[in-house]
Amino acid sequence: MCCSLKALPPVFTFANQAGLDMLETTLVALQDITLDKIFDNNNKKTLCSDFPQIMQQGFMCIDGGICMSSMGRAVTYEKAVAWKVLNDNEDPHCICFMFLNWSFI
Repeated sequence: MCCSLKALPPVFTFANQAGLDMLETTLVALQDITLDKIFDNNNKKTLCSDFPQIMQQGFMCIDGGICMSSMGRAVTYEKAVAWKVLNDNEDPHCICFMFLNWSFI
């Protein structure tokens, strides 16, 4: 799943079918979901405190946790990876997330 860095809070701009299934949404409705709506408080704090690491190092591993689908269903995941994507000018374009072994609770 990809989040735009142009909006605050970041909004999702693209997801493959697994990401759309996890968020229980469609590609059209994906842009209405912000990053802060899906993470629980612990992972919001982790993401905010480690955001500079993503921007400097280029990636970050996130411990397992719980997030929410757009329908309000809890989703558990074993681990997530976040990484920075650059545009042609090598400026940050978006941040992508991959959630490993996710399932609805």
